[in-house]
Amino acid sequence: MGAPARSIPVLPVHRPARRAVPRRRPGVRRPGSGAHTGLRLIGKSAQAVTHFPESGLVRTAATGRRWILVVGALLLAIVAINVVTVSYGSMASRLETRIESIERQAAILKSSRTAALSMPRVEAQASAEGMYLPAPDAIHYRSFEPADYAAAAERLAAGG
Repeated sequence: MGAPARSIPVLPVHRPARRAVPRRRPGVRRPGSGAHTGLRLIGKSAQAVTHFPESGLVRTAATGRRWILVVGALLLAIVAINVVTVSYGSMASRLETRIESIERQAAILKSSRTAALSMPRVEAQASAEGMYLPAPDAIHYRSFEPADYAAAAERLAAGG
């Protein structure tokens, strides 16, 4: 026969000593105490979502012809949303094309205005009207004294 079975000594279970927890005063909230409420809310919503497929509403809708209507309505809603999105995109594209066309027209008008007011054209028109450009040394600037202004005013008042 074989060797006798050995017994393994079992150590006593060691539990850590409990720390003293400070008592909380009623009505005073600590900054981190809202996390527990959120965990409870998550737990409750997870439970509701978990049990939603077994609810009577879902079972009734899934087993009858109403389910086909629900899925059809949802598909129609998705298609309608996509059509609206595409129409907004095409409208934006048309507006962008129109903006570019107007900007091109503005550039053409600006260049034609610049050409109409160019110096050679103005000089040609002035010479056709009998005007001429004097030589630089033929230009004399005049200055007047305040008494000259008074004399001119008297002459104008006298009618001549």
